[in-house]
Amino acid sequence: MTQTQPTQADSAASLSTEPPEDVDSTAGKLVYVYLSSVVEATVDGIADALDLKLIELLPTLRSLQEADYVDRSGDSCRIVR
Repeated sequence: MTQTQPTQADSAASLSTEPPEDVDSTAGKLVYVYLSSVVEATVDGIADALDLKLIELLPTLRSLQEADYVDRSGDSCRIVR
């Protein structure tokens, strides 16, 4: 079986931090891009890094979870790839 190397376009697509088109809110886009770049973070870590209050962050995370973009396990959040 021949194994092929990913092309430069494939590599760039897999590393993209561009939020999905159906993420409408500014906070949602910001959280998505942040989590894409750090791989995993705590809720408090996200709030601190993005200067968001929990009252805004928690519903944003819930919305991203419901859309299957974010996996939240306890206090830890990560992008679902």
